[in-house]
Amino acid sequence: MNAPRRLGKYEILGVLGRGGMGTVYKAHDPSIDRSVALKTIRRELMEGGSAGMVERFRNEARAAGRLNHPGIVAIYDFGEDADVAYIAMEYVDGCGLGQFMKHDARMPIGDVVSIMVQLLEALDYVHQRGVIHRDIKAANLLITGSGKLKITDFGIARIDTTNLTQVGSIIGTPNAMAPEQFLGLAVDHRADLFAAGVVFYELLTGKRPFSGSMDAMAYQVCNVLQPPPSSHVAGLSTLFDVICARALAKRADDRYADAAAFRAALSEAYEQTFRTPPSPVVSEETVVMTAEALRASLAAMQQGQAAGPAATPVPATAAVGSPTQWQEDTLKTVERQLAAYIGPLARVIVRKAANTAADLGELYSQIADKLDTDEARRGFRDGLTRLGLRSPAASPTTAASSPATSASPAPATRVGVTAGDIEQATRALARQLGPIAGVLVKKAARDAADLAALHATLAGHIDDAAARSRFLADLAKR
Repeated sequence: MNAPRRLGKYEILGVLGRGGMGTVYKAHDPSIDRSVALKTIRRELMEGGSAGMVERFRNEARAAGRLNHPGIVAIYDFGEDADVAYIAMEYVDGCGLGQFMKHDARMPIGDVVSIMVQLLEALDYVHQRGVIHRDIKAANLLITGSGKLKITDFGIARIDTTNLTQVGSIIGTPNAMAPEQFLGLAVDHRADLFAAGVVFYELLTGKRPFSGSMDAMAYQVCNVLQPPPSSHVAGLSTLFDVICARALAKRADDRYADAAAFRAALSEAYEQTFRTPPSPVVSEETVVMTAEALRASLAAMQQGQAAGPAATPVPATAAVGSPTQWQEDTLKTVERQLAAYIGPLARVIVRKAANTAADLGELYSQIADKLDTDEARRGFRDGLTRLGLRSPAASPTTAASSPATSASPAPATRVGVTAGDIEQATRALARQLGPIAGVLVKKAARDAADLAALHATLAGHIDDAAARSRFLADLAKR
């Protein structure tokens, strides 16, 4: 099915995902010149016997629309077009945690705790405003390119002033539902804490605490105590076992009183174990792993096939520093060029490739494989050639030891960036990003080795490929 060109005032740019109710599109809001995600529901569901689905769809707009927190995907608008109703929401340049976990990847304990601390901080905000999400699970958690977590999908959330789900009904995702949800009892914010405990258990162990048929899961959730996480993970502190057990308590009264208490206990356990507070963001290595998992899933969706095996994950201990055989300026130049195509993930990808590449040619090949199109791969290589970095026959070790006589290129020449260059770049970037352009240009100009590096860095701030091309075309009009 072809995507529409427009829904309401929104220009459709592409498909982000498809589901039983409808499709999620990436779109452009011309009124304020920003990218949005449009979540749609098909008209036949609205007009047929699916009133419950429609009400949940509208409920998502009401529930999330009243929330304003960096850990929650923002809702901007609700509208109806000829064939669909839609919610316009914040477009998140990130990856679903559920996609990461589908590929059986594991992350370091520091990232697990960072995700949980961010989740519980956002849930504390949600609960204080009278909203209960009721469907907290990995698939509804996004990790941004900067390592921040965002909660999405408030479709079955309960608001204090609504009565969408009464005592006696069952609603939610079975393997993350609290006992009171299965039993049709009254549900409060502690059901979200139980679901957060399920996410925590799965992140720690790579295993779901409850599985099987609906009846089997209902029995397990209500009656069976799960093995502690440390029984699955050698060396894991038993402090995390205690936290998991309390979060997954069968009686709501036996769980943490609120998300803030859960978060405080988790932070204390982490500090006691590692003598440092939890990181406010997920590590770059894990961000890259989630991005690779998402890329594999999107490729499979576009081919109409199930996703294949996950890309080889970055080891938890992988270094992100500068491999010693490479000149730092060379790597930074490659990073800036790559950032024009994939944004802030460029640094980790370049450093990872540099750990194994024998020369620039191999380095370029490994990095180019991460780009989605032939055009992007050619552009990446051509850009490096223009900057004076050509693939040599000699090894980078030789280049580092004798730069005067080596076949490896010298670092890009530092050419001054003039006030006119900065003014032109600011105007061009403002057409794509708005008033924040001035701040971004000033910061980039302080660090840029030359004008080409400045342009590459600024292009990396633009998510949309077409907008990025327009920006670079504007810069070419000198």
